[in-house]
Amino acid sequence: MIREAERFDKEQISELYRMLVPNSKKRNVLEEQIDKIRMDPNNFLLVYDEEGEILGTLTLNICLQALHGKSPYGVVENIIVHENHRNDKVGHKLLQYVEEYCKSIDCHRIMLLSDSKRQ
Repeated sequence: MIREAERFDKEQISELYRMLVPNSKKRNVLEEQIDKIRMDPNNFLLVYDEEGEILGTLTLNICLQALHGKSPYGVVENIIVHENHRNDKVGHKLLQYVEEYCKSIDCHRIMLLSDSKRQ
């Protein structure tokens, strides 16, 4: 199931981020920040939860702009699937969820950010 992250997901999300950026000294997942994102109507920390185990996560930011009337755009980043579940379509399902949500709020585009060094 795909849902918004909650503070009790902190450790599992941190472990996924360790897989994303294994040598980062700046990685610091905070329960308060998870709460803050959850309360913001334009920001989402989504997780793919399978019976209490978080297999993937991503961040979706809905950005307001003036060029296309009231249509916002979505930015997806920090997408990571647990290394033991990379062929289980977890990432595909997360992105499909994002696409459906963005269509439902009339986003005119969705951008996916990725580090140029990632394969």
